[in-house]
Formats: sequence, structure tokens, C-alpha cells
Amino acid sequence: MSLENICRNRTTILAQHEGKNTRINVNTTCEKIKKWGNEFNLPKIDLMDKDVAFDLLNKKREMCSICSNCYVPPTVMSAYWIENEKISKDVACGYKGVDIKFEEIK
Repeated sequence: MSLENICRNRTTILAQHEGKNTRINVNTTCEKIKKWGNEFNLPKIDLMDKDVAFDLLNKKREMCSICSNCYVPPTVMSAYWIENEKISKDVACGYKGVDIKFEEIK
């Protein structure tokens, strides 16, 4: 997965199974995200309780002062869910990207 935020930073995320964990690598141009971490080893848990893994990442997010509107942490969670087959890889690959448009309301 890769994305470019409104702040113009670019990030690429790779998730892979490794034993009982899911290893996530984050390559980014954002200094705050670099401090947050470029590698996570998240345990394979019951993904129906999705908040457990997100809480692990979110605690570290608060310590690194990541912007509250940053797309990277939820994208890391999406990669985690895709790698653990709770989101279909075929469905995810069918989308070329997420398009967010900022429009002025008149």
C-alpha cells in the first residue's frame, strides 16, 4: 500500500506474516512517522477485536505527536487486516486508490 498525504509526505507500507506475528514495514518521508516507527511486529490476534492492534499503534502515535488527521496509522491497520485475510486481497487490489476530494461548500 502507498499513499501521499495532504502534507505531501509519501508513505509505503508492507505487511507480511512471520510466524505468529504480522510484520509491518513503513517507508516514509514524514519525520513524525519515522519516529513513530518503521517496523512493527503485531501479534496475530482475534481480529474481530480489531481495537487491540489499533490500541498498540495508537499509544505509540500519541507519544510521537503524529497529526490527528494522518492517514498512515489507519492504513497500517488496513494492511494488517488484508494480510490476515479479514479484508480480501482480491477486493483490495481491485481498487486503484482512495480518492479524497476537498470541496468548498457554497
